[in-house]
Amino acid sequence: MNTTRRNFMVVTGLSLAALTVPAFADDPSTLDKIKASGKLRIGVTSAEPWFFKDPMTEKWTGVGVAMGQKLADKLGVELVPVETTWANAVAALQADQIDLMFVLDPTEERRKAVDFPEAPLFYYALGALVAEDSDAKTWEDLDKAGTRVGVVLGTSVDKNVTAMMKNAEISRFSNNDEAVAAFAAKRVDVVVLFHPALVVQYARLKLGKVILPQPVTPVATSAGMRKEDNPAFKNWVSEQFAELYKVGVPDELFKAYMTSKGIDPSGIPGLVKEAWN
Repeated sequence: MNTTRRNFMVVTGLSLAALTVPAFADDPSTLDKIKASGKLRIGVTSAEPWFFKDPMTEKWTGVGVAMGQKLADKLGVELVPVETTWANAVAALQADQIDLMFVLDPTEERRKAVDFPEAPLFYYALGALVAEDSDAKTWEDLDKAGTRVGVVLGTSVDKNVTAMMKNAEISRFSNNDEAVAAFAAKRVDVVVLFHPALVVQYARLKLGKVILPQPVTPVATSAGMRKEDNPAFKNWVSEQFAELYKVGVPDELFKAYMTSKGIDPSGIPGLVKEAWN
């Protein structure tokens, strides 16, 4: 093999090797970008108790916002709420419009598009809004002939309740507000939703009580983030979630938010599953 041919092959090999390096390999990680910009951008949408925008001040509050502030403080950066919707949250992450979307459940479909930390953010469970004098403690207690149960049509709650309850009469509504309005009007005896949403509805309604019927099945929620080769941000967020959960911060923030809405949080199931009775 002559020198010219050998040099050509070496140069060609190097060129091909360069082409195989991913374009994002030299890009800074999300964690680096946040530190450099001095801003942590989180998605927010109208969904109490996670996110609430005061119509007078336009300030965002809620458990998701408070958790975001904890992370921003840890990094020494500014928290920047960016308005989005649940439907657009994944696209907003992919488009680098936000860095995190709190309280985004890590479904298999979402995992194909965005990433999630290993540690959960916190837990919630199926809860039931029942009459104040109800003695119900289990799903079996609620699954009685003649008991009218309200759920939101087409949700995972609807699917689970339909599978569990074979004797009760299930009524389906288009949204949470309609289901709870039916409870207030005594058109249903029970409303089943994930329990934090029920607590907010209870706060407005001031009727009945919220219970976690046995057996309780915890559902872990999380925070969505962009997929990237560098795991630094994912690992850091996971570490923060694990530490905050361990010391009960999600419960503290949840109870503080309920108190801010004029609701006594004592007796209300929180977001740390180990404390559920």
